[in-house]
Amino acid sequence: MIVCWENGGNEPIYVCASHAKQLGSSREHGPEARILTTPSEPGDNAIKRGDRLQAREAVVEKANSSAPLEASRAVVETKAGRAMIAAPTRSALRDLTFGNSAKAMVDEAIWNLATGDSEVYRTALQKGKSAAEAAQAAGGQLAVIHQKVSEYTVKLEGVLSESKATINLGETVDKPLEQAMLEVISHEAKTDLEKDTAIQRLGAVQEWVKRGLQGDITLLQANQIMMAIGERLNWGGSADVSEECKPVYRALYGNLKAAVRTAIPETQNLHDRLTNLYAAKSDLGRELLAAKELA
Repeated sequence: MIVCWENGGNEPIYVCASHAKQLGSSREHGPEARILTTPSEPGDNAIKRGDRLQAREAVVEKANSSAPLEASRAVVETKAGRAMIAAPTRSALRDLTFGNSAKAMVDEAIWNLATGDSEVYRTALQKGKSAAEAAQAAGGQLAVIHQKVSEYTVKLEGVLSESKATINLGETVDKPLEQAMLEVISHEAKTDLEKDTAIQRLGAVQEWVKRGLQGDITLLQANQIMMAIGERLNWGGSADVSEECKPVYRALYGNLKAAVRTAIPETQNLHDRLTNLYAAKSDLGRELLAAKELA
C-alpha cells in the first residue's frame, strides 16, 4: 500500500504508527498528505500524547483536488453510462419485471435526444389523435420509441407465429392462481369477508387473463397475454391495480415469459428490447403530460 501511495495513489490509506514514521509527516510530503490524530484531552501532556500516538493507527491521506478527480471520471464514464445514471429518476419506483426504461434509452441509442414537445403532444391527444400519432407529432425520444415498439412487435410476432409450440394454461396460469387462492384461505389474520373478496378478485384476474381460452395456447397468444398484463400494470409504473393482485400478475407474466423463451430462446433479445421500450414509452408519455402542470 505504501509503494502504491508513494507512486501516486489517490485514495486514503491506513497504516500503523511505525509505517506512519516511514512515510513521514505532512511537512515532508507537502500539501499531498497529512497525519490525522485525535484532539488532545484536558490534562494531557506531551509524553501521554506520544504514547497514544504509538498505540493508535495513523491515517495518511492524500488530499484529492476536485478538478483532477472530475477529469478522471469524465474519461472513465461514457455518455451512455451517464444516461443510465440519470434515467432512474423517471423509473425509481418502477417494477423492473415489466421492463427497464433506462436500458431502452441506451440500447436504442436515444438517450441524447430531446424527450419531445410536451405542448404538441398534449394538443394532439386533446384533438383525438392516437398516442402513436401524438408521439410522432411531438418528435424526440417519444416518437422514436413508438416507432421502435411497432418495429419490434412485428419482428417478435413474426417469429412466434411461425412456431408450432404450445403452452399449457393449466401450468402457466391456473396453477399460480390456485396457489394464491390457497394462501388467501389459510391466512389466519384475514376475516371471512376479506378472504371472499380476495378470492373474487383472483377469480376475476383468472377470467381476464384466460379470456375464455382453455387447454393449450400458441406462443403468439401467450405473448399477447403478456403484453396485456404489462399494459394493465403500466409496465411496472403506477397502476390502478390492488397491491394484493400485483404479485399474482407478476407471477403470471413471469411464467408466460419463461415458457415462450424456453420454446424459442432467440426471442429473448426481441422481447427484452420491446418491454424496455414499453416501459420508456409509459415514463415519457406521463412526463410530457405532466410537463405543463409543472411549468
